[in-house]
Amino acid sequence: MISRKLLLSSTALVFSASTAFAEINAQNVWQDWKDYMNNFGYTVEGSEATSGDTLTVSGLKLSIPVPEEEGSVNISMGEMNFTNLSDGSVEINLPETLPIAFSFASEGEKDVSGVLNYDNKDLSIIVSGSPDDMTYTYTAAALDMTVSDLVIEGKPMDIGTMAFNMAGVAGKTGMKIGNIRDVVQNFTAEKLSYTFDITPPEDTDELDNFKMTGALNALTFNGTGAYPNDGNFDAQNISALLKAGFAFDGSFGYTGGMTNVEITEDGQQTIGSSSSDSGMLKVAMDEGGLAYSGEALGLKSTMTGGQIPFPVEINAEKSAFALAMPITASEEEQDYGFTIELSNFTTSEMLWGMIDPTGQLPRDPATLHLDLSGKAKLLFDMMDPEGMASIETGEKKPGEVNSVNINTINLSIAGAALTGEGAFTFDNSDMETIPGMPKPTGAVDLKLVGGNGLIDKLVGMGLLPEEQAMGARMMMGLFAVPGEAPDTLNSKIEVNEQGHVLANGQRLK
Repeated sequence: MISRKLLLSSTALVFSASTAFAEINAQNVWQDWKDYMNNFGYTVEGSEATSGDTLTVSGLKLSIPVPEEEGSVNISMGEMNFTNLSDGSVEINLPETLPIAFSFASEGEKDVSGVLNYDNKDLSIIVSGSPDDMTYTYTAAALDMTVSDLVIEGKPMDIGTMAFNMAGVAGKTGMKIGNIRDVVQNFTAEKLSYTFDITPPEDTDELDNFKMTGALNALTFNGTGAYPNDGNFDAQNISALLKAGFAFDGSFGYTGGMTNVEITEDGQQTIGSSSSDSGMLKVAMDEGGLAYSGEALGLKSTMTGGQIPFPVEINAEKSAFALAMPITASEEEQDYGFTIELSNFTTSEMLWGMIDPTGQLPRDPATLHLDLSGKAKLLFDMMDPEGMASIETGEKKPGEVNSVNINTINLSIAGAALTGEGAFTFDNSDMETIPGMPKPTGAVDLKLVGGNGLIDKLVGMGLLPEEQAMGARMMMGLFAVPGEAPDTLNSKIEVNEQGHVLANGQRLK
């Protein structure tokens, strides 16, 4: 009995090990590629041939219609190999140069075709796991993409150089495949550089040449995605795609970036450059909404030439933005937000000298920071062409703002600073208390430091007429009260339940 159990256990172990050993094969990987592309509306054509452990796909062609343009996009690629390895994984081999031919044809638009050369050095792509849980692991010494052989309306265009280059590439992508394809990605590159050196066709007005070169160092990407996998949706209808479960969330980062631009227009050359110590860009989208944000630290930029008679220099310790908004119609309130920030902003003394040659204004770094959030109702699908059309024709109103939180107001420049915060709610059923807008209820607290001093300096410089300065002071006296510190004004602007507008407790309306 013991021997029988031992034999059965051993057999089970061997069988299990063999199954794990060969859980995925070349045909599994290639079939998944085809399924993925078919689900998103592409027609896939190509020849398949198997020799030993290698599946070769040649003459690969992808095409997808573009109904709104009454046209189609077509892509042709060269040969690729999928090879079964001894450890149960699959190696994908691409030629060192893979020409990708593309074309776009439509009614009423110019037909465009060309070739994107995809070059690689020491590229390794290994797929492991099982057919419903794959992991792609890849590395490359270099990946380059260059546009060539551009043809517009049947006429070859010698436009110049359009190229992207990445060095020291490594990454991993995990895919769990069911009705939804769940994807987790991470990616790094030692450097990303790009070159656009474009000479437009002769019939292009004014622009003679456009050249832009740049690089990002220590590039990273981390993200997740969810992609419908059952094909029961229109892949070109973003609204339908979102309702089917489509979602993504990704973050790009880099340390050290630079861009140089040269523009020649009507014989005049404009030259600009910018750099930053680090930066990031985040994008997320699902049925609940869209979120988009970015920032650059240690920003420096200059521009000269053309219509600019002297070099313009702009520096900032931090430049950032963020936007969050609903994109799908709902009767329920949804979150929104908006932020813009420019910290410790400075410019060149030459520019200051043109505005203030006698040096009356302080050259202190300027700051702008506005942070808003709140609740709103979106009454149409922003990603649905029919929904957008209903707004354009006036059949529907876009939505309602239900509340706004003024989280931060911070504006400081030339020795003056305005700060504040507050919150308001809006009654969209009452458009009469304040004609033409929903009735607001709430308050905002504001503080102005150095305002009168700045007005005095502007008057002294001749930039602000005395009568306008007097009007500004009267308005500040109406809406604000003196603070404890010199040249400080405080103001509380309030709208109460009765629709009365008050400034520091005094009714204005």
